[in-house]
Amino acid sequence: MSTPPEHKPVEDSAPVEFLAPGTFPAGTEFRETSRENLAERISETLLEHLPNDLTRMIYLASLRDCNSGLYLHPELSQQEGVHIADRALCLCHEQVFRRLVTTRLPEYVRQLQEYIRYTRGEADTMLKTWKSLQAYRATVPVGAAAVSTELFFLNIGVALEALTRQLPS
Repeated sequence: MSTPPEHKPVEDSAPVEFLAPGTFPAGTEFRETSRENLAERISETLLEHLPNDLTRMIYLASLRDCNSGLYLHPELSQQEGVHIADRALCLCHEQVFRRLVTTRLPEYVRQLQEYIRYTRGEADTMLKTWKSLQAYRATVPVGAAAVSTELFFLNIGVALEALTRQLPS
């Protein structure tokens, strides 16, 4: 039985294929290059200023519409077009998620601690809320592999517990 598309891992790069001129409408290749260039520009400008990958992941997930799955950014979506901006932001989200999934557990604790400081939230309240609502489950990119998703949830859960135990009673 074949693996459903939603369970297949996202590949870093697709094989290069050369097609005869006129196969695609003019500008198609530019749009694909534009998406990758835009994703790189987003990473270098918008995301670089965030303290870590967990914060980047939460930010990117906040740009995704919960009903359509489209990533909508107030400026990029207007400047670049909704679909190009969506694909570029989606690509960034997948890249950040892949990095997080390969991150060791102590780094999750550090990143969660840094995220709490970054938001200037009260640690006790944030930890209780995160444990209760489990909103971090909505931060995973659409179509992420189930194993990667569960590993991310497990690591966040352990990081939450570790930070909770570090709080003064």
